[in-house]
Parts: sequence; structure tokens; C-alpha cells
Amino acid sequence: MERKALFYWIAQIIGWSAYFIFSMILLFNTDEFIATTNLYIYISSSIAVSILISHSIRYFIIRYNMVAKSLFVIILWTLVMSLLAAILLELFQYYITEVIEVDFVNDVAVSDDQSFDWANFTFAVFRSILLFLLWTGFYLSFIFIEKSRNQEIQRLKLDASANEIELKNLRAQLNPHFLFNSLNSIRALVGLDPEQAKVAITRLSSLLRNSINLGKHSIVKLEDELELVKNYLELEKIRFEERLKIDYKIDENCMSCEVPPLMLQTIIENSIKHGISKSIDGGEITVVGKCTDNSLVLTVSNPGTLNDNLAENGVGVANTKKRLEILYGENGSFNIEERDGMVYATIKIDYR
Repeated sequence: MERKALFYWIAQIIGWSAYFIFSMILLFNTDEFIATTNLYIYISSSIAVSILISHSIRYFIIRYNMVAKSLFVIILWTLVMSLLAAILLELFQYYITEVIEVDFVNDVAVSDDQSFDWANFTFAVFRSILLFLLWTGFYLSFIFIEKSRNQEIQRLKLDASANEIELKNLRAQLNPHFLFNSLNSIRALVGLDPEQAKVAITRLSSLLRNSINLGKHSIVKLEDELELVKNYLELEKIRFEERLKIDYKIDENCMSCEVPPLMLQTIIENSIKHGISKSIDGGEITVVGKCTDNSLVLTVSNPGTLNDNLAENGVGVANTKKRLEILYGENGSFNIEERDGMVYATIKIDYR
């Protein structure tokens, strides 16, 4: 606010000074121009009064919140204020020439016996009206731009706040879902292999700790997300044994790329739940990662068929699409499709 006030006063002083100095320069080469001390006093006082009058216009605009009025009211009051401001300025300039006996003003030499010239005064008022209209127009434009900018900033803050709340809610949906699938894996082992069940519980404890830590962030490195995925798959291998195979084909330079936490892990869960677990022979899950300087493409493939309802309305699918939309807008996309008995889930993120 202090910077804006300083800028305002600097603009006022420079603007009005430039106008009156320029007016004096135009008259400098005329034969009638007489440079005296009184003339400089006249110029200085005119600058001060012009600043005072224009500042009063500003006060009126702010006091009555003119920018919130209709366009007709704004135009009407702008004309009225400019007319009154012009009359005040010209009356001041006329009477000060008599008080300090300025030798030259408004292109007319002033003498003691000179009467009030309505024609010259009307012309001067008209000229000043244009001047104050220009000043008021600039100031109103500045206010409108500033108001629009503040509204945009406020809207962005509200959107960011709403997005942050929604992201937290979406991440909260993942944790119970993730825990449920992991507990199912352990439950299957309790009766068959208690020792393996103990190992699985230890893995689960470590896995949940990592998932909670990752879940606190909006984005994480792919390297950290992949570590979580590998731990999860190790837990699932206890249950599926040789029925579950995993193949990672991820470029090394992709590891530093940033992704939403638990996103890849959610897709892996779906691959196991809707693909591997429904096949007697199981199958192989392949994770492929390709990246360039500006984009990352992750593809998870598994044997199986694609349920149309799952592809559109599944919790994991809907969650993934929504998180990508919030974080990346049009630069993030998720696609899932079936080809030749394989289901392919692809995440693409453009970093721009």
C-alpha cells in the first residue's frame, strides 16, 4: 500500500509539473513571453492547486465507490467533476494573476484595467475540462485494472484453497482403500503360513509408514513413489507367489520426475485386483516409464479385460483423473484401454 501511495504522489507531481512546464515552453519563443519571478510563482501555485483538485476527485471516487456504479453514472459524475475542477482551476489562475500581478497568462497580457474576459475564460475552462477528463479517465482505468487484478488474485487463492482441500480428500480416499487391499493379502496368509503372515505384517507396517509420509505432499519424486510400489508388490507376491510377476522398464532419468503420491501405486492395485487375481495363471505386470525434458509417460499393463463401468467410474480411475486435472489441468491426462487381451493404463504429464 505504501508503494502505491508513493507512486500515486510521484505521478501527480511529475504529471502536473510536466503539463505546466510544457505549456510554458510552448510560449517561450513568443514575443509576448516575459519570464519573471511572479510567473514562476504562478506556475508553482497552479501545479499545487491542480494536484489538490485532482486529489479531491480521487477522494470522491473512493469515498462513494464510483467504480461500483453503472457506466452511465460513472460517465455523468466524471463530466460533472471535470467541469467543477476546471472552473476552480481557472478561477484560481485568474485571480492569482491579479494578486501577484503576473505579466503573462493564457496568452494575454494582464494589466490593472483589464476586465474579466468571458470568451478567454470559457476557452480556458473547456481546455481544463479535457485535462481533468483525461486525468479522471486514467485514474478510473487504474482502479478498474487494480480491482480486476485483485479479484483474479482472490479467485486464484480460493481455487488453490479449494484444490488443496480436494486433493487432501482424494488422498484420504486412497489410504483406506490401500490398507483394505493390504490387509486382505495378509488375511489370506494367516491360516496358510503364519510365519509368512508375520513377515507380511512387518512389510505392511513399513509400507503404511511410507505411504503416510508420501501422502503429506502434493507431489513426490517418481523414485520415492516407485519404492512404495515395489514394497507393495513384495507384499502381494507373498499371497500370489509365482502367479505374480513384475517387470520394470523405467528410464533412469525419469526417477527425478515429479508425480502425485500414491497414483502409480493405485494403478498397480487395480492391475492386481481386476487383472492378476481374476486369472488362474496370474500374469505379469509391466511398468514402463519414458520421459523427455518436458514430459513423463507411465504405462502399466497387465493381462485381463476392461470393464466399461470400471474404466469410467472406478474409484481409482476417477481419483487419478481428478488429481491430474487439479494439479496439471490440460497438461495431465490418464487413459485406460484394452488391446489384444491386455489392459493398458497410461499417465501422461507435461511439465510446462
